[in-house]
Amino acid sequence: MDLDWQQAAKAENFVISTSRLLIRPLAEPDLQLYLDLYTNAETMVFVGEPLPPEKAINSFQSALRINVKTPFKRLFLSIVEQGQCAGLCAINQWNSETAQVEVGIMLLRPWHGRGYATEALAALIQRVQQQFYTAVIKGDLDPENKAAVQLVLKTGFQPDSNCSRTYWVKQNDAVVPFS
Repeated sequence: MDLDWQQAAKAENFVISTSRLLIRPLAEPDLQLYLDLYTNAETMVFVGEPLPPEKAINSFQSALRINVKTPFKRLFLSIVEQGQCAGLCAINQWNSETAQVEVGIMLLRPWHGRGYATEALAALIQRVQQQFYTAVIKGDLDPENKAAVQLVLKTGFQPDSNCSRTYWVKQNDAVVPFS
């Protein structure tokens, strides 16, 4: 990993403000948000099995530990609107050698269908492109999740012709502005 990427891969570089949202590193007060997302069967339907509360708490503690590593290989971010937690987004599977990064997003049900996912994901993509200017951004999702497919297409992802679960944003592709 070169020095530029090491400097960019710091949690404090991913505090993002949009017109409605604050996206910031996951913190101790976000435990309930994490539990509400990861233990909810409806939220997890396209992700995996919902976690039992004890496992979700352990996963949350692990996420907090991961977030303080520099340079990060994975980063969990809270999406907050007017002081209320709306969801999480993440940078996953960071690979500095291939300049690839996977991003993901999960919102609580009350924030669905109101443009928050588009705003948050567009902001995250833009920040990843600013910090890791050579990065290729990947999204991996269940093709049956029609809302997620619509979201990634709206935010500049293109489908991978070899894998129906994979979508890509190459550097300098147009991204929906978030401000």
